[in-house]
Amino acid sequence: MKRIMVFRHLDIETLGLWEEVLVEHNIEYKYFDTYKEEFPEDNSNFSHLIVLGGPQSVNEIEKYGFIKRELETLENFMKTEKPVLGVGLGAQMIAKVLGSKVYKSVPEIGWIEVNMTRYALIDYLFSHFPRSLRVFTWHEETFDLPAGALRLAYSEWVPNQAFVYRNNVYALQFHLEMTPTMLIRWRNFYKTQNIRKPSIEGLPGFVPDGMYLPSSWEFFKRFITIPRGGKNEEDRSGDKTL
Repeated sequence: MKRIMVFRHLDIETLGLWEEVLVEHNIEYKYFDTYKEEFPEDNSNFSHLIVLGGPQSVNEIEKYGFIKRELETLENFMKTEKPVLGVGLGAQMIAKVLGSKVYKSVPEIGWIEVNMTRYALIDYLFSHFPRSLRVFTWHEETFDLPAGALRLAYSEWVPNQAFVYRNNVYALQFHLEMTPTMLIRWRNFYKTQNIRKPSIEGLPGFVPDGMYLPSSWEFFKRFITIPRGGKNEEDRSGDKTL
């Protein structure tokens, strides 16, 4: 039985579009607001883990005590070969667990073009993507590609926009879950905060290209079908090497 554990770092940063996918497929999920509440150490009742974005930095472990526990949970899911997906901060956490450095980058805020690598063309979750896709991003940090991972997407300024590790761990620096309502909530929230405030001015509205929504839907639908160990009943193209 599929049951998805979701780590959230602000209540406005949700699964967005992906909630609709879960509802359509009648899959249970539970949010844990890790920044303000405890979450269970025993995650044996969950089949998948999703770690969402947030304004925190994975390097601020001393400031945000919950980050250490999240990293431990991520490591546990990886050791037990359960499917894992990290977005934004979540992707940086995955990179950190896998031994990569997370550091300041050229800020990418708004809608950008990301390009798929040759590995994306044969990856189970990415093979349906166009060669380039207009996506929403909002980050000021990035990471080195972890050892053993395959780069799936890159942008003009940030080479590691997405990667896969061992067929069942996916990290996205950009936001495929974004909806018009989410973007409005982000804008309204951050206007009143001291975090990310300089970035609000000039932030565009919801302006993806025509492939964004179907690509996001299909990506997440495929993610929730990945079983433990990353071997799907269909041909797992990601097992091949180039």
